Amino acid sequence: MIHEVTSSLPKFKGLRFKPGLNIVLADRTDKSEQTDTRNGSGKSSLVEILHHLLGGKAEPKSVFRMPPLDEHWFEMTFDLAGQRIRVRRDGATPGKVTVATLTTDSEYEETISNEQWKRRLATRVFGLSEEGDWAPSFRSCISYFLRRQSAGGFQTPTKHFSQQMTWDVQVNLSFLLGLDVELPRAWQRLRERERQMDTLRKAAQGGALGEFVGNSGELASELAGAEDELNTLAAAIADFTVIPAYTTVEVEVTRLGQQIRALNNQMVSDREYLAQLESSFDEVEGARPTGLAELYAAAEVQLPEVALAAYDEVQAFHDSVIANRRQYLAAEIRRITNELATNTAERDRLAEQRSDGLRLLASGGAAETLFELQRDVARRQVRVEQLRQRYENAVALESQQGELRLERQRLAAALTRDLAERQQVLSPVFVTFERLSQRLYADQHHGRLIINATDNGPEITATIPGGRSKGITNMQVYCFDMDLVTLWARRGRGPGFLVHDSHLFDGVDERQRATALQLGAELADAEEFQYIVTLNSDETPAELPNGRPIDDFVLPQRLTDYGEDGGLFGLKF
Repeated sequence: MIHEVTSSLPKFKGLRFKPGLNIVLADRTDKSEQTDTRNGSGKSSLVEILHHLLGGKAEPKSVFRMPPLDEHWFEMTFDLAGQRIRVRRDGATPGKVTVATLTTDSEYEETISNEQWKRRLATRVFGLSEEGDWAPSFRSCISYFLRRQSAGGFQTPTKHFSQQMTWDVQVNLSFLLGLDVELPRAWQRLRERERQMDTLRKAAQGGALGEFVGNSGELASELAGAEDELNTLAAAIADFTVIPAYTTVEVEVTRLGQQIRALNNQMVSDREYLAQLESSFDEVEGARPTGLAELYAAAEVQLPEVALAAYDEVQAFHDSVIANRRQYLAAEIRRITNELATNTAERDRLAEQRSDGLRLLASGGAAETLFELQRDVARRQVRVEQLRQRYENAVALESQQGELRLERQRLAAALTRDLAERQQVLSPVFVTFERLSQRLYADQHHGRLIINATDNGPEITATIPGGRSKGITNMQVYCFDMDLVTLWARRGRGPGFLVHDSHLFDGVDERQRATALQLGAELADAEEFQYIVTLNSDETPAELPNGRPIDDFVLPQRLTDYGEDGGLFGLKF
């Protein structure tokens, strides 16, 4: 329990608490002006001070690090694991706390870091020792016993912070309710993997990872084709012969081809000419004109001797011309035939040389060609490796997506078994919540604390039927918090106190408000925990439903909305 809260502020309203129900009242005095408000009296500030002394963050914009509070310390005396402890913290050195262990005859004081202080609190208050990702934390657990209105702590029973993450709710409430903490932690690890997979999938769809992720089926086909092309090219390079004079041979083969074509053209012309010569020779060979004498004899005409002599001369000349023609044609035929034979032989020789050159070129190539082929192989190897990596990534991604679905189902089944096995442990928790709601609403509404195993982890809901009014929602929070503090009081652990700001009772019917105070007093006495409530005096019943005066629980030190020093801090800022 908390014994005392003090400060070095000169006019701070020091508060001394007792076991059971403690009510901190804020009065509206006769001297209050219209502009005065009990919202500035410091009721919510008491919760902030307790958080500050129990390891809360003291960021640069924290009220405890800003004037005028930055020059002063706040101090609390409370029971911690059976020992009376005094803790002090100031705004000048927010990373340090001074802790004193008090006994009847001695006092041991030390200054430690706020992180060390939180670890000590975690161990001694809740028995927390495990750290690491998504583990239960003292600060989150204690916040269910010290809800902040400024953080949205009264909006829903299962959250002490309006922006509290799902994993934080599941892990810390599983711990506080006695469930298997490792299951919600495993769920958060699963969510992280799913988030990474979702990021990769979106990146792939958007093209940001187009070179790394894709469809495994398409990539398998593309990879096979790329590997085949690479292997073919690599084999060609393995058989490649570098020809030092490759360019010279290539030029020579081209020149020989040109010569062969010229010879072929010449031979075609020669064959046509030879055919003409042979035809002319045949005509000359068959030209044997009949003698004029024989002609006239045939005509039975007798030529004179003089005419016959002239004719013989003409015949001799004609025979000479024919003979010369025959000799020329024969000589020309022999020449063309010889040229054809010579050109044919030359063409065949050139063709053989060209064939040799072509075979040489076919067997290899120039060094430049080899280097280019090798560069092409290197490029293809890079491409194949990229495709293989993309394929492996795609297979891994698709495989992990299936594994994640199976893991989610496995965790849901494990949670179902765990809840069934812990039914005996959870039964008192369920019963306490239901009985509290029945007392508040005189059996009109039967509230339920429900824990379901879902495919997204444990779903914890605390409901009281009857509408969505703010008053009923606040009473859901009340019942849930009372349930938690009762559970931990029965275990002999926990903070030993529950603090409710007056905002919890906003919108709550005055009958439920009075019953809630009586229930708090009864449970605090029965279960031996401390219940601290801050209230406004004009919203506080004169007595509880059982007839006990409310003044029995009101602290002597009362806050007021009047003047500069009426509030908890004794000043306005």
